[in-house]
Amino acid sequence: MGYAVKRSNGIDGLQMKIQIDMKAADFEQLWLNSMEWNGQDWDKQVDRFEPAPLLTWKYAYWFDSYAALKMAQGFISAVGSNHAIHSDEATGDWVMLTNYASPCHLRKVSVSA
Repeated sequence: MGYAVKRSNGIDGLQMKIQIDMKAADFEQLWLNSMEWNGQDWDKQVDRFEPAPLLTWKYAYWFDSYAALKMAQGFISAVGSNHAIHSDEATGDWVMLTNYASPCHLRKVSVSA
């Protein structure tokens, strides 16, 4: 069972840390779309993202809900993977770039191997 710790940071008011138990399969339920990022010709569309993203990340995950994005950030951080968040001006969604391979991407790797 999760717990919440309330803190005041003095600027925005109340800040809360919440623990949620998530599995990789739960992470897959948070995003709308995902794909391999590196080597997919994103350099031709880099101007649609704010701020401009690095092209060296391996995977991209799109989110239409800020709550889902924050939960995904918590999961990615907990598994020890770095990430970057960008706004996708073409879709109006957030995109998370990371080297974390979601189970759907791992299945693609094992099928093609």
